[in-house]
Amino acid sequence: MFAARQRNLLPDFSDRGKTQVLAAREQIMTIHHFVHRGSCVGDGPPVDVAAWRLCRLLEAGFPVDLAKQLAAEPGIDVHALLALVDRGCPPDLAARILSPVPGLRGRS
Repeated sequence: MFAARQRNLLPDFSDRGKTQVLAAREQIMTIHHFVHRGSCVGDGPPVDVAAWRLCRLLEAGFPVDLAKQLAAEPGIDVHALLALVDRGCPPDLAARILSPVPGLRGRS
């Protein structure tokens, strides 16, 4: 026997099994499912990809001019940009890190 039980510090579940205790807890717990939907996601039909890209970049804190340039460039991975910013990288630096290298487009 545990020393703590002797001093009545632990609840006494000897008359109930583990499943009965868990079932009692489940009845009083409430689970709320919340899905965060940013302003870039609407209930209607899908939006234009470039508009979505621009919206996501602006939400992440990119300056307007830079966000417009990045959203219009199909070679830029917006998801990678957002991942860098989520990890604390400033938007300007994230754009520099992921910008295409001039002269390498189309090479294999």
